[in-house]
Amino acid sequence: MTPPKRPARRRTRGHSRPLTRRKIAAAAIDIVRDEGADALSMRKVAAVFGVDVAALYRHVRNKDELLEETGRLASEQVELVAPTEGDLEDRFLGLCAVIRDRIARHPELGIHSGGSPWATPFFARANGLIAELLCEAGLSGDALVHATQTVLHLVTGIAQSEVLTRATTRSDNRAFARTIYESLSDEVRAHWPATRSAHDWSVDFDVFFDFAVRALLDALVPRADRPRS
Repeated sequence: MTPPKRPARRRTRGHSRPLTRRKIAAAAIDIVRDEGADALSMRKVAAVFGVDVAALYRHVRNKDELLEETGRLASEQVELVAPTEGDLEDRFLGLCAVIRDRIARHPELGIHSGGSPWATPFFARANGLIAELLCEAGLSGDALVHATQTVLHLVTGIAQSEVLTRATTRSDNRAFARTIYESLSDEVRAHWPATRSAHDWSVDFDVFFDFAVRALLDALVPRADRPRS
C-alpha cells in the first residue's frame, strides 16, 4: 500500500527556502528604505513573500519583535569606520559626521519597539568609537561614560531630526517655525534672525551639526587640553 503523500510545504513567492526571522527582517528593511518607517506592517511584510500574516507569527511573536529584529539586522549590515587622519578634533568631528551620514542614509537604524534604540550593534560600535576618542582626550570613569552617551544622543538626535525635517511638508515646517517664533520674548525676538521668522523655516543642517558638535567638544574637552596627533 502506498503511504499517503505529505502536503507540500508552502513556499514563499520568489523564494526557494522557508521563512526565517532573518529573511522576514530583511524584507522589513527593504520596506522601510523604500517607503519609510511608518509604512512598515506585518501585512506588508507578508505580502512580500505571498503568505498570510499568520505565517510570520511562527517566527516573530508580534510587531514589536519584528521591529527589534529589523533594527538588529540593519545595524549589523551598516559599516562604521572611524577616521584616522588629523588631530583629535578632526577625528572627533569626522566620526560624528560618519555616524550622522549612516543614520541619514539608513532610516531602518532608528527602528525599535519602544526600548532603547541604542541597544543595537551599530550604536554599540558608535558608542565604542566615541569612547576611544574621549578616553584619548583624558576622560575616564563616570565622566567618560556620561560624555560618550551625551555625544551619541546629540549626534543621533540631530541626524534623526534631519531625516524627519526633510520628510515634512513645507507648510508643516512653517507652522513649526511660527510656533517657535511666537514663543519668544520681545527681547529675544529682536535678536532672532529674519530667516527664522514666523513665515520661514530653513535649517542648514551642515552648519547646525558642525556648530553643535564643536560646541559640545569644547565643553567636554577644552581646546587647551586636547592632545595633538
